[in-house]
Amino acid sequence: MKPKNQLDPEAFSEEEKSRIRSAIRKKYAAVSSSAAGYFKYAIGREGAQKLGYAPELLDNTPDTLLDSFCGVGNPFAVSPIKKGSIVLDIGCGAGFDLVVASRLTGETGRVYGVDLTPEMVARAQANLAAIAVDNIEVIHVSSESLPFADNTFDVVLSNGVINLSPDKPQLFAEIHRVLHPGGRLQFADIILEKMLPPQLAGDVESWSQ
Repeated sequence: MKPKNQLDPEAFSEEEKSRIRSAIRKKYAAVSSSAAGYFKYAIGREGAQKLGYAPELLDNTPDTLLDSFCGVGNPFAVSPIKKGSIVLDIGCGAGFDLVVASRLTGETGRVYGVDLTPEMVARAQANLAAIAVDNIEVIHVSSESLPFADNTFDVVLSNGVINLSPDKPQLFAEIHRVLHPGGRLQFADIILEKMLPPQLAGDVESWSQ
């Protein structure tokens, strides 16, 4: 696979997109058990602490919810989430950011999470059941084809996931579609400061690194 302009809607063939998604699912199926050893930055509880998540929030969060946390930033630092908000988390993983959003929106709010990896969805659902959270729903689906009506959400969150999409124009179009007018996208992600060597830029496995 040759290096591509990821913002070009026709950058990748459907076969290439399928290979990229398969590589991502393979890695994050393993991460669903534990993120240890898969990333070159702090993960889990330590990672959340370094990213500025509130200490009182972390103190009340079980290790099982944080073991697979591999976020790259704190999307909640962008702007406050109001009580009663309807929130979507793109690439929700094992559910830590879902629980943060749930606590911020309160009983009158609603939080939805989507993830491409079925093992992550199962882990999130088990984590949420263990702490008896009832205003969150997790769905196994691609973020490039969201199963929600137009103008549904007040806030869309994402933490270290948008970079993984092989069809970013479609992903952003879906986010725009499901946000209501005046809604916000709050995300943290990683970027390249310089071009990758061709042998890495064209490697499917490099997408999930």
